[in-house]
Amino acid sequence: MKVAILGATGETGKFLSLLLKRSCLIDEVSIYDKEDTRYLATELNHIDTRCKVTAYPRDAECLPRTLQDAKVVVLLAGKNLQGESTPTELLESNAEILSDLLPSVIRSCPRAMIAIAMYPVNSLVPIAVEMYKKVGIYEHKRIFGVNTLDCVRANSFVAETIGIAPECVIVPVIGGCCPKTCIPLFSQMTPRVNLPPEEMTRLTCCVKTADEEVLKANNCLNASIYAAAFAIGRFCISLCKAVRQQSGVVECAYVRSCVIPEVTYFASQLELGPDGIQKYLGIPPLNNDECKLLTEAIPVLKEAICKGERLALGPEEQSSEKCPVYPDKCHRALIPSYIRRM
Repeated sequence: MKVAILGATGETGKFLSLLLKRSCLIDEVSIYDKEDTRYLATELNHIDTRCKVTAYPRDAECLPRTLQDAKVVVLLAGKNLQGESTPTELLESNAEILSDLLPSVIRSCPRAMIAIAMYPVNSLVPIAVEMYKKVGIYEHKRIFGVNTLDCVRANSFVAETIGIAPECVIVPVIGGCCPKTCIPLFSQMTPRVNLPPEEMTRLTCCVKTADEEVLKANNCLNASIYAAAFAIGRFCISLCKAVRQQSGVVECAYVRSCVIPEVTYFASQLELGPDGIQKYLGIPPLNNDECKLLTEAIPVLKEAICKGERLALGPEEQSSEKCPVYPDKCHRALIPSYIRRM
């Protein structure tokens, strides 16, 4: 089992490389970045675990060799929100980086699982899907936007509130991968706990503002590094389990989906298998506050998806990605009406 990390020399990439080196599921972690990564591979290989870390000289064959035979590819390259760039500038910059890397991914390992952990995920996943389609490959069930950081934060925050171990908690997070679109479903957490509405509102705010809190605590020097690496690592391990045909692998991720017909990409719980998404697990019943958050997230998601598709296709061309329009009034109604409330 080989995992490739593109963007390995950033702080998150280094820690992710270390975490994956420790996994008994992975035989090889191959690392790549715009600068030489061999120093990192050398040090990581001093760790006495079976998984080896590989890196190659910065020449024309560096990226293809990194990707050859990879089953999982993690895209971590690019800038994040901590700098002075505007969201539009970040999207354009990171879309260009993604567009430079993906052709090599498609050539070297076209059926690898792709985990996109670059800002902004809501727009970059549509770009990736369109780039695959341009070369005649429709592998949307293997392309994932990683929203696991929101999930682990939600688990941690609610576990502290109710006084149980975070490892015992699962909070589904649906919607998208930014504060305006992520919706932690505390009403559907495992184990089931009847939290007061005001407590769920407070916890939701904690998840949505977590990046701001980290930046504030670090004097705006760095966004989340270690929690982000842990979350991405957890999702990678789940992909590796799925590739190895382990059953019952369930994760939330932002993917091509029609679970909400108003948008063509959405984050929800998925059952993973060796071919990627094995089953869409849909949207569980929502309470009134969660329905409201979902209704507010839809136009933000639509705009982000359109921005990504325009960058991939050009301003004049429309994406072929559509969701079926149901004549049934239960499906045509507004979001709060067709999601069964608790």
